[in-house]
Amino acid sequence: MPELIVYRSNALMSIRSRFDATRDLVMPANLAYAEAMVGMWHSGLPQVSIVASTATDAQVWPVMSAVGTRIHDTSDDNCPINTGWSYVGGNHGYNVGTQIAVTNHGKTTADVGSRWTDGVRTFTLLAVTSPSSLLFGNPYTVVDGIAQGVRVRPAAPLTHVAGATNRTTVPVTAVTPDVQIRPATHSHTVAVELDGRPVPDGRSTGQELQIRESYVIPSYQGMIDTAQANIGTPIATIMNRIPSLCRVHNVYRWVTGGLVVSQTVTALSRFTLNAGVTQCAPLTVPAGGSRRQFMPNVGYTGGLNWSAWAPIDTLTALTDFTPATLREPATPAASMTQWAVSSGSIQLWGLAVGLLPVDDGHPAVRSRYTTAKGWFISSSLKKNYPQLVWGRTMAAGESVTGTAYRRYLAPYSAATEIVVSAGGRDFVMIERVGTVAQARMAAPQLYHRLLVPAGPTNLAVADRVAADGVTYSVPVSPGYGMWQAAAGQPEQRQPLPGATGTVGSYFLLLAGASRSTGWTGAFHRLLLWPVHLAEATPVDRVCIEVTAAGSGVLRHGVYAHDPMTGRPALRGPIADFGTVAVAPVGLRESVLGTPVTLPAGWHWYAVVWQVSGATPPALRTSDAGSATPLALGPVAAAMSGDRYGYDMAGVSGPLGPVTLAGVHQYPPPRLAYRRA
Repeated sequence: MPELIVYRSNALMSIRSRFDATRDLVMPANLAYAEAMVGMWHSGLPQVSIVASTATDAQVWPVMSAVGTRIHDTSDDNCPINTGWSYVGGNHGYNVGTQIAVTNHGKTTADVGSRWTDGVRTFTLLAVTSPSSLLFGNPYTVVDGIAQGVRVRPAAPLTHVAGATNRTTVPVTAVTPDVQIRPATHSHTVAVELDGRPVPDGRSTGQELQIRESYVIPSYQGMIDTAQANIGTPIATIMNRIPSLCRVHNVYRWVTGGLVVSQTVTALSRFTLNAGVTQCAPLTVPAGGSRRQFMPNVGYTGGLNWSAWAPIDTLTALTDFTPATLREPATPAASMTQWAVSSGSIQLWGLAVGLLPVDDGHPAVRSRYTTAKGWFISSSLKKNYPQLVWGRTMAAGESVTGTAYRRYLAPYSAATEIVVSAGGRDFVMIERVGTVAQARMAAPQLYHRLLVPAGPTNLAVADRVAADGVTYSVPVSPGYGMWQAAAGQPEQRQPLPGATGTVGSYFLLLAGASRSTGWTGAFHRLLLWPVHLAEATPVDRVCIEVTAAGSGVLRHGVYAHDPMTGRPALRGPIADFGTVAVAPVGLRESVLGTPVTLPAGWHWYAVVWQVSGATPPALRTSDAGSATPLALGPVAAAMSGDRYGYDMAGVSGPLGPVTLAGVHQYPPPRLAYRRA
């Protein structure tokens, strides 16, 4: 199938894309949702659903038939802003309305805009919603030049102050407080394109569906003052005459498997802004199922460990992710992965959501404005909500911009491995619970691009995307990272020396002069040397040379590099090549039953002398050594003499996790591999 199939009927659309080898994903879009906003819901497709790839157009449009499996309710996921005291915009209105039920109240449109008091505060009649219902706007206060509505219910019957024709007192025996006042926006515009082309009714195909919308949010103070100054005029008919709070501009981009949203909020008067760009309800689960969520850089909070798979259905209260909950307090929580699992803990479908490190979403910018709240999850799970800013005071003319992504994930998946594109930039995201010595993320569209860190990472990752993807290791769980895939140097046309060659050919890892080095004092001592490869290379044989016979055996292998420390990763090896005898002299070759792909960039070759320490062997070693920086620790004493790598004592069996004891003086063995 094409990348996207878009079905449209006037304002309603369904977007279909590939989910896995046998199923498709279908996502709803609505150009005229509540308050005329763009929304992610329509009655023909009540939830994001997955269907068999063989499902016909008629089975998914205009109404999703029984062939679909509902996986995610997105009906409330178009994102409002928050003024510090009320959500507004999106499908929200200011939540400081007071609805009062009064049978046969006798009020008419002529009374709209009139003022009423409970003896303490003044309420403004904003709408006659029915012959037995009235909507009042609550009072507002102004502090430091910023107005905010007051969430309060009338303390006594409302008596007339000014402006009404019907001045009969309004009883307050049936009050509904905190009602959203609608409409709360105006001047809404919307445009939709598929690959830059208009989208007609019917069925269209393409790569990317883009919807742009813009609207103005009036100030609450202006709404009340304008209503009072225009007695008898419904406020909905004069919205563009109300002083403005801000303009919101959204760009929605539906792509294969998900959505990217960019939001810009421009202040038109001074106010306090909280904004998150995107929010999401929890995934849908069948009977007996549950939901689990992982969040990079987050520790324990809300009674759950977010560094593992937190069982979020047990969340009992609104949970804030503040700097105190983070492993790196200066980097706000920026992403999450959630899975719906069956009663048997089998993955059903997943969702990855987060903010990209662009514009005001860059960690260094966010950390200035999200000290109180960088992310929160409501106890109902209705809102899973990253915050671009929280409590930022905006002057008229200032703007805040952020970009968020959501991507649906097919099982089985041991890791979240996705590429998100926005504004001409490509970002690679890897999130994984559990350790892994060597893994690979497919990214053919990014071949030969450089990976530039764009957020916190504790992964060992190659610095360039190879033809077979992104090689990475997770030495300590959980592993996570984000990188921008930047344009690198032009692809090298000549074969790389050494590692690039035909299958079955040998290459030296380090060429040059050599010498013979005895292994005296190295019994049960694991020695590690830094090694660099220009590209990931599969090998099936490993060779070293014994120059003086000894007792016992040599065990050797490869460990990952930890870019955070510049030292070997402390978990188990990428590969244990097994043992080779140290008598008689000559070449010793380990034949690997399964080829091992050595990672591009830095890694660590390791050797330990085992079994019998009676007679130290000698090996052919490099006379040039390993010309690379080496971290010596807190004092300079270890700089005297030759220093080539790190060591660990007491290794008498198979290679496992390492505890580095210090630096050693053994030059690296001359090492040859055979390319697999």
